[in-house]
Amino acid sequence: MKIPEIQEEANSFNMAPMIDMVFQLLIFFMVESHFNNMQNVDLQIPNAIHAVVPQERPDRVVVNIQKDGSFFCAEKPAENLDALKNMVKGYKDVMPGIKVYVRADKDTPHKYVRQVMNVMGELGIDDFIFGAFKPGEGQ
Repeated sequence: MKIPEIQEEANSFNMAPMIDMVFQLLIFFMVESHFNNMQNVDLQIPNAIHAVVPQERPDRVVVNIQKDGSFFCAEKPAENLDALKNMVKGYKDVMPGIKVYVRADKDTPHKYVRQVMNVMGELGIDDFIFGAFKPGEGQ
């Protein structure tokens, strides 16, 4: 009786899963760098004794207010409150459950912060937090 020979496969390395993983990592880092750039407006954030770092901060749209009253939605400047409202509304149309992270310079008059809060209220956004540093922590 003739016994068939078992052909051994050459040891090979399947590259397809590794290539998929590299592309996923590439996309992740591109998206992450975009979220990090959303806060790159130069501000002196105020100190607060009871400041707490929120867990969901990266998932929020960042609105920056400079001391001269200029507004930024993410990293894009808004010429006035109507432009800011339209920018945030654009984000809200894409993400209905939008959350906002408001960052204001420590020398910003409160009237500008109140104006931003009113704009958020007009858009029906009631979930926003304010940026502050806790004294004694690295700034």
